[in-house]
Amino acid sequence: PVTITSKTSARKALDVMQSKRFSNIPVVDDGHLVGIIAKEDIINQYFCGEKGCTLMEDTLVDEIMTRHFITVKKMDYIEKAISLLKEKDVNALPVLDTDDKLVGIITRSDIFEAFSDAMGTDNKGTRIYMVVPEFVGQLAKIANIVRHHGISIEALSVFDSGIINTKQVIMKVNAKDVDHLVQDLKSGGLDVRDVGYL
Repeated sequence: PVTITSKTSARKALDVMQSKRFSNIPVVDDGHLVGIIAKEDIINQYFCGEKGCTLMEDTLVDEIMTRHFITVKKMDYIEKAISLLKEKDVNALPVLDTDDKLVGIITRSDIFEAFSDAMGTDNKGTRIYMVVPEFVGQLAKIANIVRHHGISIEALSVFDSGIINTKQVIMKVNAKDVDHLVQDLKSGGLDVRDVGYL
């Protein structure tokens, strides 16, 4: 990952962030993560800080970086990162290996991209939105109906519906003509709410 040291000037840190299109950057000294600095930290310091208004060239990252930060481990599940990003209202989390060495950063944009991939947004197909009863075997039932039609499921996501004992299911299949499939899903007791080719 791209990093800076605590002795880097705020101006240089801002230049690096702008050239790389980062909103924040990890601060690493002697191979150890010691802080994080965000663009807004630098901009706030530039206009006014505890010492009054100073030039970025005169301010070191060490003086304005965030020293208390949350991290995730390389082997943590993505759900943990999502939960921490949301709970702590931060835009990025440093990712550490088992020796607590920085191996990367995970951002909200990374999560969005992973979610986009999981939804199959780059693949052509038909999106089918359903509200289904929250019973054991509902996803297997959907998969069996789709299989019966010789169609492949490209993506499948399940969300809380806000209605007791039901879930929202968004499924993307690799077919354009899905009228018979939709009819069989409905006949199987599934509430198909929307169908669209993407």
